[in-house]
Amino acid sequence: MTGFDPEIVSSSIKGVISAYNSLSDALITQMQTSFVNAMATKWACKNAQNFFTTSFKPSVDSLITQSNTLFTSVVSAMNSSAIAWATATESTYSPISFETNNTLMDIEGIQESINGVRGIDLEGTPEVVNTLKTIAGNAESALESAVGAVQSCGFIGGDQAANLIASLNTIKSNVNSAVSEITSTVKTAIDQTVTAYGNTKGQIEQAFNGE
Repeated sequence: MTGFDPEIVSSSIKGVISAYNSLSDALITQMQTSFVNAMATKWACKNAQNFFTTSFKPSVDSLITQSNTLFTSVVSAMNSSAIAWATATESTYSPISFETNNTLMDIEGIQESINGVRGIDLEGTPEVVNTLKTIAGNAESALESAVGAVQSCGFIGGDQAANLIASLNTIKSNVNSAVSEITSTVKTAIDQTVTAYGNTKGQIEQAFNGE
C-alpha cells in the first residue's frame, strides 16, 4: 500500500460501525419490541416468567455483551492499523470513535397474572414467535456486512483480519444457535401453559389493555 488514504480508512470503519448499529437494532430494539413486549400482551403466568428469566434473558443478554466486546475490538484493531499506516507514510490520523449500546433485555413486563388473568392468548402468538426468525436473519445480515467491511478494508494484516472475521462468524453462529434454542424452549413453555390454562382467547390482551 502506498500513500495514506483517510477516505479508505473512514469508509471501512464506518462500514463496520453501520453493521454494528444494524446488529444492535436487531438484538436489542427488535428483540425487545417485537418479541418481549408483544408477548407481554399475550402471555401471563409462571411459565412465561420462568422462560424469560431462565432461558431468554440470559441468552440474549450474552449475545449483546459478546457483540459489544467483539465490535469494540474490531474498530480498535482497524484504528490501530490505520495509525500504523499513517505513521509509515508520515501522515496523521485521528481514530474514529465508537460507542456500544449496552442496553440489555427488560423483562419486567412479563407478569404472573394481569388483573387476575393467567394463561396465554394463542391468537397471534405464533406470529410473535416467528419474529425470532426474522430478527436472527437481520442479525446475520448485519454480521455479514461487518465481515465484508473487514475483508475489503485492505489495511489490516492478513492474520489479524482473518481472526476478526472468524470471531464475527462465531457470533453469527451463536446468534443462530441461541434463537433456535429460544424458539424451541418458548414453544415448550407455551404448550405447558396451554395444558395448564387452555387458550384464554383474548382475555390476556383485554386485561393488559384494561378492558
